[in-house]
Amino acid sequence: MPAVCINVIAIMNLRSACRALLFAIGMLIITPVVATDCRVLDTELQGEYAGPCVDGLAHGTGTAKGSARYTGAFVAGRKHGNGTKEWPNGDRYEGSFANDLRQGYGTYIWGRSSKWAGQRYVGAYAHDRRHGAGVYTWPDGRELAGQWREDQPPAALPPEMQATVRAHAERMVALSHPGTKVCRNVPVGIVQVDVVRGTVLAMTGGQVRIRIESVGKFSNQMDGRVIAKGDELLVEPDDWFPCR
Repeated sequence: MPAVCINVIAIMNLRSACRALLFAIGMLIITPVVATDCRVLDTELQGEYAGPCVDGLAHGTGTAKGSARYTGAFVAGRKHGNGTKEWPNGDRYEGSFANDLRQGYGTYIWGRSSKWAGQRYVGAYAHDRRHGAGVYTWPDGRELAGQWREDQPPAALPPEMQATVRAHAERMVALSHPGTKVCRNVPVGIVQVDVVRGTVLAMTGGQVRIRIESVGKFSNQMDGRVIAKGDELLVEPDDWFPCR
């Protein structure tokens, strides 16, 4: 075979080899490294880890999954720096960690499956507890702001106010779930009370969209307007309550 042809073939093979090498390097760069032998010390995250590893411990920015999930900074196997941790019930903390504990500033939001669904705390943490300036918010927009100390709120609320706030928060959580059956008592005359029944469709801007399922026995009016089964109304939530 002529020398020129041999040289051309050699050059083409070299180019192919270079392209293959560059592709392999690119895949190494963009593909996360799953370090199965790299330890994470948080027992809720001991399942799978993807990220850098130093001396057998997660170190750098990575993702760990177990009964919970965390994405953020690690130092010597511990959550340290900024990150986000999520739990199966929907709870979520996003903020600063130090030595596996919430430390500094962060936001904790209670998930849909939590007893306190929709509530949140934004503020300071120390040793995994709310400590320092912070704001606690209920789903209806009520806020409790001030200095927290060892997970305790700024000021103790009177028992009757605690009950009112708790009941209102629970009602707002229930009314935020589409499909919830709700009722409203409607006065009829002086002594009678009728019950209007409906189903929650959505919560929009602090109001609830409800589909009327039953107008009651005595009247088909509510707030001065005629209603019928199947009507969809955007109403204030305070007059409605969950029912069967």
